[in-house]
Amino acid sequence: MTILSRSLRAASFSALLAGATLTGAVLVPGAALAQAKPPAAPQDRALAGAPEPGKEIALTQGQIDGLLAAQPELAKLSGGAPDKPDPKAEEGAQGQAEAIVKRNGFASLEAYQDASDTVDAVLGGIDPETKSYVGAAPLLKKQLAAVQADKGMPAKEKAEAVKEIEEALAAGEPAKPSQSNIALVTKNYARLSAAMGDGDGQPK
Repeated sequence: MTILSRSLRAASFSALLAGATLTGAVLVPGAALAQAKPPAAPQDRALAGAPEPGKEIALTQGQIDGLLAAQPELAKLSGGAPDKPDPKAEEGAQGQAEAIVKRNGFASLEAYQDASDTVDAVLGGIDPETKSYVGAAPLLKKQLAAVQADKGMPAKEKAEAVKEIEEALAAGEPAKPSQSNIALVTKNYARLSAAMGDGDGQPK
């Protein structure tokens, strides 16, 4: 789930803004599949897949606080209408994004993205029921079983969901994050979940 998709950086930033506001790329645990659309219900999050590989850094509480503080501001940025990209608006939005992340404790968008990728790597393996890290593959298998057992889902949607989850499983389990990063993200899981819109954010 990336907090801010890798495509935010440099040349790809305009494409992200042209497709939607940054809301859809914020705090989505995992993966390429999740970047295409905003997080919705937990059922939809089943399509998120395994986390993208990224540069793991040693997280601090300050970085997590900064990510969460920057997220609502970044979500308001827009580069123009999706069907009519505006280069000037996109350039302005990139400058605003740089200012936002710096105001929230990051040296650059690159530094912000490294932190978000690291958080994503952990979130993509946390079981929302137990609030503990189990790895991406076990969660995908659980999601696959839930989708297959869902009798209310239209057949076409179910087939697409099953295909996407199976493809994510076939990609293999990503490297396990460091224990210190797992501990820190797990500690902040309620806040991160609330920011993702997956619930009330209160510990269960």
